[in-house]
Amino acid sequence: MRVRVDRYLWNLWIASRKELIKIIKDIWIKINQKETFKSDTKVVEWDIIEFNWEKIEVKEDILILLHKPAWYVSSDIAEWAYPSYKELVKDCPYRNLVKVAWRLDVDTEWLLVLSSSWTLIHQIISPKKWKEKIYLVQLENKITDEAIEQLGKWVNIWDYITLPAKVQKIDDKQIYLTITEGKFHQIKKMAHSVGNQVVYLKRIKVWDYELWDLKLGQWKYLD
Repeated sequence: MRVRVDRYLWNLWIASRKELIKIIKDIWIKINQKETFKSDTKVVEWDIIEFNWEKIEVKEDILILLHKPAWYVSSDIAEWAYPSYKELVKDCPYRNLVKVAWRLDVDTEWLLVLSSSWTLIHQIISPKKWKEKIYLVQLENKITDEAIEQLGKWVNIWDYITLPAKVQKIDDKQIYLTITEGKFHQIKKMAHSVGNQVVYLKRIKVWDYELWDLKLGQWKYLD
């Protein structure tokens, strides 16, 4: 990647192209600790731009993990009076470059994978790619061996027959459930189909990406 510095900063929505040209010309920025007054100066990946007392590393693809609390929507804008997940990454200079790899329920905690790479997002969200998603599921009632066996084969969630899931029992009312699909409210519908209800749901892993020690509301970069 080789791009003009004003265009890169404009992609971050820091200011308009016209404003950036004037800012760079009248004030100055630094690229790798060297001052420049030229808006057409080229930057490449891993260059460090110092702008407005902030250091921004030039990245071609951004990958961020976010531990989303309940009552935040996984949408770029607020919906139904619920704030967007982007409120949680306000201190990230790349927040306007990334999109969510999968929209998720507002009332649950989730691992959100955010990326600027549409190739990576497609890898995660496409059911044809068979990327596993692991959920911690707390149920209202005790789960039976028959229910576990049925979830491991298939269940009918109203208008769809699920693919086989992996079920690991934690205790009578908690399981780890692994699926490769992502239908609307799928986990809740799967529990309902075997005579149970979800009372708490948390996605802890997507493909190779895990929550690790991320606390609620925290985010981190991945290389």
